[in-house]
Amino acid sequence: MDQKLFHRLLSIFEFKKSYQLRSSGLSYIQLHVLEKIYKEGEMKTLDISRQMDISPSTLIGMLDELESKNLIMRNRQKNDKRVVLVTATDKGKDQVLQHIREDELFLKNLTAGLDEKEEEQLEGLLQKVTGGINDLDDLFRK
Repeated sequence: MDQKLFHRLLSIFEFKKSYQLRSSGLSYIQLHVLEKIYKEGEMKTLDISRQMDISPSTLIGMLDELESKNLIMRNRQKNDKRVVLVTATDKGKDQVLQHIREDELFLKNLTAGLDEKEEEQLEGLLQKVTGGINDLDDLFRK
């Protein structure tokens, strides 16, 4: 792949991240954690940490911020106080829906110059490129 094209793609996706930070007040990873919680309905903090590969201490700080913005609620289970369940508030759900609409608009505009067949080909190629990546660190190993 041409390095100039590669850097252009990186710039486009960096712009997307900064745009969504400005529109939501949340970082890329905070939005994805909130989206994960929204889609699951209710999650244990340990499950979020494992599934999203975020250290527990980093996640707790992130959840503190999401909770301070009234985007999530945390509840300890009565039968096991060590287990904390996280759910999205109505405000959090609205934030996720806005994020999803922005993602859909972004993808629609990004691929506006492609016909249906080209979109399918692009999706297939991207699945092929990303499908074999299990550990992102592998991308920098010889």
